[in-house]
Amino acid sequence: MQGTAQIVRLLLTTVLLLIPPILLIAYGNKYATLKWNSSITHGIFMLFGFCTLLGTAVSSFKNLPIKSRDTRKLIHVLLHTACLVFMLIGWSQIYKVTHNSHGGHGHSGHDHSHDHGTDHYLSVHSWLGVLTMIVFAMTYVFGAVLFNPFLKFIKPSLRMAAKPYHISAGVGVTLLAAAATTTGLYNYTEKYVPDIFKSSQTPALRLILGSALFLGLAFFVLMFSLQVIQPNPKPKVNQPKTVMVSENVAHTSA
Repeated sequence: MQGTAQIVRLLLTTVLLLIPPILLIAYGNKYATLKWNSSITHGIFMLFGFCTLLGTAVSSFKNLPIKSRDTRKLIHVLLHTACLVFMLIGWSQIYKVTHNSHGGHGHSGHDHSHDHGTDHYLSVHSWLGVLTMIVFAMTYVFGAVLFNPFLKFIKPSLRMAAKPYHISAGVGVTLLAAAATTTGLYNYTEKYVPDIFKSSQTPALRLILGSALFLGLAFFVLMFSLQVIQPNPKPKVNQPKTVMVSENVAHTSA
């Protein structure tokens, strides 16, 4: 029963976290552009990397029905590595968009790449995004070193001491990623959609509300799967062994 519940939590987290990038792809295909270097494709890569892959990576380590801890750890690391790749691709896309002075000013709505300009880096979304990437990179490097089973010189006591900090950092990165992606959607729809696609204001609001909803639901499922918000079970009260010893002594003396 416990194994089934773990699989359900893992699948539910992954499916919910797949919905925001799918919504953004559908929105970009109909109302904006899906060109390689555009803010829409930047958002798609960041959503899929920082939400879908990161959330699945965090949830999979605890919920995968695999007894081997090393195997679960390997899958955990591979998913985080894929998240890192998507993060770098997404960052390179927005870097090219914001530093391209000639592209992104076409007259056709579907040819517009939504060049943000240098003021893009003065937004709360950018600050959260950069902070998320830094914390994620640090957590990734320290985790890959400290919990690497092939590095025999690392003492088990050090790994045990670092484990709660690693888990806390993972939860923190998940929170930062959710904040960065939702503020990114808001930043796009609030600043650019009304000026470029007047008719797409309602779909844009539906996009951000739907994405925020599914991100929120998936986050709570993820936290539940990590037992972060689960109440601690009542500790078992062990019977004192001295009572049994005294009875044995009394029986022997009799």
